[in-house]
Amino acid sequence: MKRHLSIFILIVLGLGTSAPAFAQSWGTGSGRPTMQELVPRMSSDEAYTERYGFAVDLDGGGHVGVDFTISNLGFGDGHGAVHVRVNLPDRKKYEYKKKLSRDEWSVDKSNFELRFDNTTVKAKGSDGFVLSHTGSRPFTLTFENKIPMWKPGQGRIELDDGYYAFNLIAPRADVTGHIKVGGETLPVTGTRTGYAEHVATNVAPFDIAKRFIRFRHYNGDVFVMWREVELTAKHGGKSLTWVVIGYKDAIVFSDAGARLKFGAITKDASTGYSVPKVVQLDAARGKDSIRLIMHGRRMKKRDLLESYGSAIKMFASTVSEPYQFELKGKYTLQMTIGGASATVEGQSHYTIDYLNH
Repeated sequence: MKRHLSIFILIVLGLGTSAPAFAQSWGTGSGRPTMQELVPRMSSDEAYTERYGFAVDLDGGGHVGVDFTISNLGFGDGHGAVHVRVNLPDRKKYEYKKKLSRDEWSVDKSNFELRFDNTTVKAKGSDGFVLSHTGSRPFTLTFENKIPMWKPGQGRIELDDGYYAFNLIAPRADVTGHIKVGGETLPVTGTRTGYAEHVATNVAPFDIAKRFIRFRHYNGDVFVMWREVELTAKHGGKSLTWVVIGYKDAIVFSDAGARLKFGAITKDASTGYSVPKVVQLDAARGKDSIRLIMHGRRMKKRDLLESYGSAIKMFASTVSEPYQFELKGKYTLQMTIGGASATVEGQSHYTIDYLNH
């Protein structure tokens, strides 16, 4: 799911300075966010941005994605944006985008409900969501989590000048609902293929980190996801990584202090970024441990400012040089959990967003 709009609007406009800060970590252990924790913080900080992303790969083919973004960037506070994508087999792809002023979107703080123009997400019980859209490709989709909501450690990196927070609000969900195409109503399902996350910060990403790396893959009954943030020097320069593993309907392993090693490092000639084509992640919790090794064989590069006009791109490049590298290849996951050992292999990819050298 794409998060570049909110990140790089921040890069273009979030030019405020801040005092040096030093991050702690994600914290220890793991937790389960509540619906109340998902209610927008509505900070007045200049760089405040909050984003909710939902996605499902439909049984039989097709995909639906919805992003909600709140930001203080530009003139005034609390701007909103909604981005909807519907891609069905043998049907024309549908996309809807709209930017909203503060009075064009609303939130029900009592039970987590966001209403952005013609698109709504609301809580269903303590561990589910209902998405609805009334545009020219209307739909209603219900996410029922098979793996409960989760967060790494305390769910946020604490900074002297702010925070960066993450909640995994649908690690693996069953999705049911319907999509209307013309005069036809199509029932749709996504068996354990629903996913959703929530990210919030009040610090511009290029101030927080030099690099973000992400990996997520479903392999039969096994779900594995990890993320790394390499902090900027003024925030301590640490590499902070968490990992979570689900099996069937439960989280069986997590570590908010995992460790990364890189190999086969290649310097990209045009950007100067050093890109690892081998990544090794090691994590442990008590007597349980895992090792994941990813060999990236095919690499795709993208300038994350390319879609902006030349004037904005030149302006933004004075504070950041954002490029994305996607590396596809084979991974091997070795696990010893609860006294049992297993190895899982698969094809997937990891994505690196470099913001600065």
